[in-house]
Amino acid sequence: MKDQFLKPILAILMGTLLSTGCSSDSPSDDDNNANSKIEGVWKPIQAEFVDNNGTTITDNYSACEQTGRTTFSNTRNFAQTGYYTVTDCELEWDNTGNWQIVNDDILRITINGQFDNGTIGDYLITELTATTLKIDADTDSNSTEQEVYVFQKVN
Repeated sequence: MKDQFLKPILAILMGTLLSTGCSSDSPSDDDNNANSKIEGVWKPIQAEFVDNNGTTITDNYSACEQTGRTTFSNTRNFAQTGYYTVTDCELEWDNTGNWQIVNDDILRITINGQFDNGTIGDYLITELTATTLKIDADTDSNSTEQEVYVFQKVN
């Protein structure tokens, strides 16, 4: 299940993070705060899947998977690597792109890559602190279903 959902979501996430620009010419203090909190290097920790009945499945990532990194720069550039154990811990993808935060709670990532060039993904930010980033692939905050990816800041 993890491989089925994680690869496309992380690929879109990486691309969305590379989107340029801001939601307005003069971002609010909240936008600046969210932007400064998200800037840095993050590692994937786990995925949480909640179905429409409220049943939760938590997938804790392996040590190999946690070597992947997502970097959000202060210039709105994005870079992401993902690792999986095949026979050894191997690089599965390497994306770049742009990112922006829209309306204080949507992380928009645009992937600039050979296969996914221009792909845009939006993620609902459910938690953003100095050390934790949680994003939901379902941007409808009223939805019961969730596909939440949890990251921990490494710098």
